[in-house]
Amino acid sequence: MRNLIELINKHNHFILFVLLELVAFSLVIQNNNFQKAAFINSTNGITSNGFKAISQLKYYLSLKRTNDLLLEENATLKSLLSYQNTDTISSSKPYQFISAKVINNSVAKANNYLTIDKGRVDGVKKGMGVVTKNGVIGIVKDISNHYSSVISVLHSKSKVSIVLKKNNHFGSLQWDGKNYKKAKILDIPSHVGIRTGDTITTSGFSNIFPANIALGTISNINTQEDDKFHNVKMIFLQDFKQLKFVSICRFLNIEEVDSLDYSVEND
Repeated sequence: MRNLIELINKHNHFILFVLLELVAFSLVIQNNNFQKAAFINSTNGITSNGFKAISQLKYYLSLKRTNDLLLEENATLKSLLSYQNTDTISSSKPYQFISAKVINNSVAKANNYLTIDKGRVDGVKKGMGVVTKNGVIGIVKDISNHYSSVISVLHSKSKVSIVLKKNNHFGSLQWDGKNYKKAKILDIPSHVGIRTGDTITTSGFSNIFPANIALGTISNINTQEDDKFHNVKMIFLQDFKQLKFVSICRFLNIEEVDSLDYSVEND
């Protein structure tokens, strides 16, 4: 308190000047309509800009929550569509989709992996497929409570069952270990008519990935006359360097199918 009094005594002339200026300014505004209107307009502008800045800050801070809600809604819609499709093999294989964010990813190694921010508490299990709207990403390998590691399609031991969309001839997809944008298509007989630009999709034969997910298009055909199978390369629709969000596929009838497979094997 004593310091405050000493400060006022030291600057009393300046403080008195400021007070008188404020009184004079107030009198001018109150007694002159033009100045009053100008002051109100300028304060409204400042207030509006302030509210706008606060609103934009709140919007920015809520983006993550909004994005998470959109991802959950998208996953729910995918799950519903897997029930409702009646013209594809996936109609008999309902899937639930769990949205996740990619927090680590590699594309330049011989064996590449991803890390995603969903784990055991979110319902993720080993062996579940991971996809985007542009194709297959990989298979869950290890899980913790809140995170999972995924064997990428860009892995020497990764193989995906595929079909040619135009004629339903099936084969398999395997990464060539060189270019993260391309993969090899194997096991398609050489008598099957194919051409560059043909679309490759998932077959749905396994319980890991739904059917009819577009993976890419044929980019190169190098089949010789005496080859029994086509020598084909495909370019991925998904840019693996741009991965941000994925969906984890949970086949809802996996226990029932596994029990049937077990009974057949032990017959």
